[in-house]
Amino acid sequence: MLRSHHSVRWLFVCISGISALAWFTNSYTPDSWQAVITIFIIITIIITSFLLYFLNTVRHILLITAGILILLILRYWGLREIIYPMLLIASLLSLELMLRKR
Repeated sequence: MLRSHHSVRWLFVCISGISALAWFTNSYTPDSWQAVITIFIIITIIITSFLLYFLNTVRHILLITAGILILLILRYWGLREIIYPMLLIASLLSLELMLRKR
């Protein structure tokens, strides 16, 4: 019998993080920088745990999480031009290729 590499605890952390994010955004307004940083930390935990459930390579998980987090920060600052996601994808792909060759 084949065992799956998926760990249920990462899925549990992801679902708990989604409920914590919903509670936090309903309870506090994001008008202070502490609330915004807390929201981004919770989003990072959600994305990382979700990807840990599906992927095996930690390097890919960290690159994808960093890319999504940087994209969300850029959107929060109002930088919504199409060039920013394209440059971010190019940067992350070049970083992946650099780390792969080592």
